Amino acid sequence: MGQTLQFEIDPLRVSEDAVGSVLVAVDVLVYAREDYPRPTEPVCLIAAAHTGGLSSVSKAYMKLFVTGGPAEEKQVLRDFSTYLGMFDGGTLAAHYGASDTPEEGFDVPYLLYRAKHEHPELYPSLRRALGRFKRHDTCNFVKENMNLPSAELDYVESYYGLARRPDAIIPDVRGAMDGYWGTGDPAVLKHALTNAYNCLRIAQAQLKKTICCTDIPL
Repeated sequence: MGQTLQFEIDPLRVSEDAVGSVLVAVDVLVYAREDYPRPTEPVCLIAAAHTGGLSSVSKAYMKLFVTGGPAEEKQVLRDFSTYLGMFDGGTLAAHYGASDTPEEGFDVPYLLYRAKHEHPELYPSLRRALGRFKRHDTCNFVKENMNLPSAELDYVESYYGLARRPDAIIPDVRGAMDGYWGTGDPAVLKHALTNAYNCLRIAQAQLKKTICCTDIPL
């Protein structure tokens, strides 16, 4: 059976108007071995992080929407849509995937495609929930505004001084999800949690155009 996990990170909440009511960072994992698979594979995990400010010490609230198997995609999409519906707008961030169009990224376009073609009863509510948010793509921001040798997440993390534990690195999502479903191996959860959390902190830094650091390695 699918489940939703929630965490709290950091000691302070700093509210700022620059992001609207909230800043939400999203990372989507698909049951496939490729990083950007064809939209025939189901979503198996969505990681989300949200905060109310641009400070790198603002409290971050984490949620993981996890399927109990490849056939439970619908529940994860529904729960994620409900989660977004809690917010009265704001800014949604992703690393190569904040836009609605697949030409500009992966995460949000993949969710919309799967909802529209596999779970059409969920598509209108998901579309409405996403439509309330401004968008910020941390990967495209690097490509368009920063002279870095790579816009890949691991490189951008290191540039912003964000740590990633070795046990939050996985070879591929399909194998890691099989390990989680089969034996409870939490590596894929740590991987997704780190992706969303680091994307959140990078988005904060980019939006206020400063370098952020955290002393909490995930």
